[in-house]
Amino acid sequence: MPVASACAAAALAVVVTRMTDPGLTRATADLASEVVNDHLRVVTSAHPIDIESGGIHQVKPWFSGRLDFAPRVTFSGDADFPLLGGSVGYVHERKAAVFHFRRHLHAITLLVFPADGLPWSERDGRRLGRLSISERLSRGFSVLLWRDDGLGYALVSDVNRVDLETLATRINAPP
Repeated sequence: MPVASACAAAALAVVVTRMTDPGLTRATADLASEVVNDHLRVVTSAHPIDIESGGIHQVKPWFSGRLDFAPRVTFSGDADFPLLGGSVGYVHERKAAVFHFRRHLHAITLLVFPADGLPWSERDGRRLGRLSISERLSRGFSVLLWRDDGLGYALVSDVNRVDLETLATRINAPP
């Protein structure tokens, strides 16, 4: 009987996981779609950058008083991914720090926002350095999503996924 009970419990766990996981996967897809919308607003705006980049130490302090959290980004950009500047955006009706990067002629948007209460699955993510990153393709745009210490991060661009992963690794490298 204990074997039958163990099998029944295992079967129930599989059913519960399959029943709940699609919702989380759908929530992740919805989040990816929303950050693509934010990226499109940035790239189609006449003035997408509110603070021109003089490096991360000029852009990051600009957010003080404009956001109710401190974005944790230390990457100042480099020759491969120059940091152009920053602005304030929104993700699920929450203010977000928006960092504008470029790769050749492609715009890359990094959104940093409070992640509390946002339903997205990290179980479908894969390891990239110390983080679990969810990868999505939404309307032709690559999206990388991850959480770190209460904040959500979303990288969005039409560059290839490998370039976005390279940038994510640089963003998450120790200062």
